[in-house]
Amino acid sequence: MYARAIPAVAELLRQSLPPTDWHTDVLSMFDEVFADVICSIYLGASGLAKPAQMSLRRTVEVGLASVYLWDLPHLFWAWKEHDKDLNMNEMLDHLGSPGYLSFVRSQNPNYRGDSLLDMSLARSVYRELSNIVHGKISTFESTLSDRFEHRPDDWRSHLNRVFEVEGLLIHLWQNRFLCVAEGLPNTFPQIRMQEKEYERQD
Repeated sequence: MYARAIPAVAELLRQSLPPTDWHTDVLSMFDEVFADVICSIYLGASGLAKPAQMSLRRTVEVGLASVYLWDLPHLFWAWKEHDKDLNMNEMLDHLGSPGYLSFVRSQNPNYRGDSLLDMSLARSVYRELSNIVHGKISTFESTLSDRFEHRPDDWRSHLNRVFEVEGLLIHLWQNRFLCVAEGLPNTFPQIRMQEKEYERQD
């Protein structure tokens, strides 16, 4: 698990960049992402699979928004002060747009890829977790004979999903921010294993 890398990312940003007032607020989102990951793991270990998945959905949304809102102050203020909702499709479309990728390359010379994150994985994970939140009948468990019981297979599956989400977000933060790309492997050496995994996928 790479949950402890999340506050490390925020600290690297805090130390390396001169945050504006909205950046200071955006940095608090990393604490929220960390808390949601920990809650998701705790709930999953307690046999509360659905609440665990709901918390993980929030992790994905707030984690992506930490980059989306970092670079779009007008949308940050709309979100903070005017109850503007975040839209996953809009965030992913923005993060994958050619203009934004060119901007990122100007900010982070280490980034040479064609995508800041695995868009297909982000969409599928968010869709799957959203089905839990919205109560699709295919996700119902109340009629199962072993409902509310701890099942090793469910626990293992949830941990794998948490690991996927953590990797997705860490990869995004490293691609967007030069200070994270350079500093995180030193601050959190375990991350080198994650980098090698993404290199094999690329």
